[in-house]
Amino acid sequence: MDLLMRALCFCVTVTAGPQPQMARAAGDIWYTDEPLGRGARLLRLSTTDFIIDNDAFRERRLHAFAAAFADKACHGRYQLAPSGQRIEVHPSYTKQFVFRCR
Repeated sequence: MDLLMRALCFCVTVTAGPQPQMARAAGDIWYTDEPLGRGARLLRLSTTDFIIDNDAFRERRLHAFAAAFADKACHGRYQLAPSGQRIEVHPSYTKQFVFRCR
């Protein structure tokens, strides 16, 4: 019976892939923070419309949130850059950033 339980546990472990991360809310911004390796992290952001809003305002809000998030996570010492993957959504509601603590 013990062998059967170990085999069953192994099968469940192998077939259960990584669990999706649920986005968290901070004001009007939803985000996920994912490790990339070598100390880098991927920050995925999305936002909604305000009554008077445009792409430039939304992108500034997303960039300000990313900078504040990296600053807090890295205690003031970080390097932040937009991710290399381009997101083509118009109007712009999403943005991805990669940051690394120094």
